[in-house]
Amino acid sequence: MADAFYNFWSEFFRQVAAGQQQLTAMGSWIRSGCPPKDALADLFRRCYNLPPAKNMGEELWQKATGEFVSAVNAYAPLWGWVPLARYDRLKRKKERLEDKVCELERTIKQLNALLDEKGMGHAALMTRFQELINNQTTAFDQLMRTFTEADSHNQ
Repeated sequence: MADAFYNFWSEFFRQVAAGQQQLTAMGSWIRSGCPPKDALADLFRRCYNLPPAKNMGEELWQKATGEFVSAVNAYAPLWGWVPLARYDRLKRKKERLEDKVCELERTIKQLNALLDEKGMGHAALMTRFQELINNQTTAFDQLMRTFTEADSHNQ
């Protein structure tokens, strides 16, 4: 079956290159369940050495196309192909995440503006923090002087 699979793809791409077939026809054919009455079905029958449609039973057609679809699904990741449904799902997810990022960036800008408005922006907070450290240092120095003076009076 692998030879027939490769032969089918070779012939299909040859027809695409010659302008006799549209590349999108393959996806449409597979998504529609590989109907037996179609130009691709004729190509498929030739490559897979299947009898003409009127002489072939439904079971043989289903088995051959089932094996073909399984092979496509096995080879598609190797070729870097992604099923259209998965691509569309990931595209929608990406768009939702982009919207969420934009919303979060807007929120961050609004919060930064509020902080700046109340004098609590990054620079203001750092200045206030430095003032607190300076005040604590001064208070600690004063406390230490008090202990030192009290200790020197007790001696």
